[in-house]
Amino acid sequence: MKVIAQTAALGEALGLVGSIVATRTPKPVLQCVKLVAANKTLTLLATDLEAGCRYQITAVEVQKDGEALVPAERLGGIVRESSDEASLTIETEKEACVIRGAHSRFKVFGYDPGEFPAVAEFGDSADFQVSAAILSKMIGKTLFATAKAHSHYAISGVLWEASGKKLQLVATDGHRLAQARGGLAKSAAREVTAIVPAKLMNLLQRVAGDGEETLDVKVEENQILIRTARAVLVSQLVQGNFPKYADVIPKECTRKAKIKAAEFEHRIRQAALLTDEESRGVRLSFGSSQVTLSSRAPEAGEAEVSCAAALEGEAVDIAFNPAFLTDCLRVVDSEEISFEMSAANKPAVIKAGSDFTYVLMPVDLG
Repeated sequence: MKVIAQTAALGEALGLVGSIVATRTPKPVLQCVKLVAANKTLTLLATDLEAGCRYQITAVEVQKDGEALVPAERLGGIVRESSDEASLTIETEKEACVIRGAHSRFKVFGYDPGEFPAVAEFGDSADFQVSAAILSKMIGKTLFATAKAHSHYAISGVLWEASGKKLQLVATDGHRLAQARGGLAKSAAREVTAIVPAKLMNLLQRVAGDGEETLDVKVEENQILIRTARAVLVSQLVQGNFPKYADVIPKECTRKAKIKAAEFEHRIRQAALLTDEESRGVRLSFGSSQVTLSSRAPEAGEAEVSCAAALEGEAVDIAFNPAFLTDCLRVVDSEEISFEMSAANKPAVIKAGSDFTYVLMPVDLG
């Protein structure tokens, strides 16, 4: 194999596939990235046996087809430290890989490319197509609410549901639930339900960004494949039963407040300054025209701030973990939110437009 690759394009590709490479594994080949030069393209492959990626670089000159299997960390470091070079030449010498710049030469010992596990290819047909920009926004509005601990494995991922021209993502950690809705490019070929791991969601957000391209999505029995213009991402699905989220979302609330999202987030952060681990809560006292936010920590002090809010229904006091509130308010893209409640001990609902719903359990401040 011999290729001349643009350094910037190679660095971008290694930054992406390197996030999949297994860091702790008894199998050295899983700490590697596989390079395949063919058809005027350099393809980088990585997998940790649960997730995988195929990333194509066309900003290359392939002088000789071939393959190499190189430790990802070493190759990535060389490319990062060669940012002053416009291009790098990569050439194989048996199982070693020689990387040359205008003022540098590195020889990295690798492995037999035949030992690398297969990374699935997308194939032809997709179950549905979705705009990269829409999906990226939906991921941003849900991923933060997944469970970080794996006590319930199903809620460590995000539920995807596609039907007709609609896609819905739902995430929960047992204390809160985030639901985002978006439209598909065209009607889905079939109804799809899958629980997608957080690791792939993070990777997908990096690949999709705010681009204008359309992504192809295919869900098989135990894996999901996503194809972009440059990459194919593949991952095992999370196994288990996702909670019946529709039962968690209150059907009717007797109190509804309209609040400016940016100001509300700012006031919550102010009130949260005087909380501690034992009194991790901010009390919201809703009146007809404003909400007063108060907090108290025995050894820190107390805070009281207010924010304009137009309330329909009776006044109410209700308390929440402030981090859970700000997590939500950071991702809403509407100027105003609807804050809906029934009672101090019942879940509240935050709605932003018609495509985002956030359900939050209150805390008891005594």
